Amino acid sequence: MINILIADDNIEFAVNLMNYINRENRNIKVCYIAKDGNETLEILNNKNDIDVILLDYKMPVYNAIEVLKRIEKKERYLDSCIIISGEIESIIEVRKNELMNSFIYKGTSITQIVKEINKLLKNKELVKRDKIVNNKIMEQILLLGYDISHKGTQYLIKSIEYVYNNNIEIENLEKEVYPKVALMCNEKVHNIKCRINRATDHMYYNCSIDKIKKYFCFDIDAKPKIKTIINTIISNIE
Repeated sequence: MINILIADDNIEFAVNLMNYINRENRNIKVCYIAKDGNETLEILNNKNDIDVILLDYKMPVYNAIEVLKRIEKKERYLDSCIIISGEIESIIEVRKNELMNSFIYKGTSITQIVKEINKLLKNKELVKRDKIVNNKIMEQILLLGYDISHKGTQYLIKSIEYVYNNNIEIENLEKEVYPKVALMCNEKVHNIKCRINRATDHMYYNCSIDKIKKYFCFDIDAKPKIKTIINTIISNIE
């Protein structure tokens, strides 16, 4: 269940929005309504079950930007706030805040607000999924004994993530994968390839023969190819 806080001094609007959301969405529920900035902070700083903040820019006591500055659990609410306002100036003021996800103009229909909430939730799910995948990849990388501080290891991780997230079959790393990683890292394709190879050399010469053979199902002692490493790690995290 996704829990929402609506912070708006227009209680009639807040209640109407709450009723619509709770009626139309089985997995989304408005569990709190706050009528001013002080109540909003009381809830956000004392509750641990809020996933989305729908925040009116102009409220008594504290406005939206003041509320965002005073939230104690900032890491929990990263990219989780939708602000509603009719003032263009307020967009400029809050758009760079790390807690803010999107901005809705006052007067926007309730259905459009719900669409923004659903878009926010979809983005959060993607971030959550990416984090889980990254952690699984990291476990495999550490198991093999790669040096995490090595740039080549970081490039290898990004290569694995790219292949996994795009569900592609690798035919040519230099044409299909390395250019994408180079673009992400603002690096040359040649450097991506060389550094991944160096990191893998370091891993191979420091990892036990038995571990290499068991992990990659090899019958003999051999340094695994990068394509083999990527495919094996992906098969192990699925």
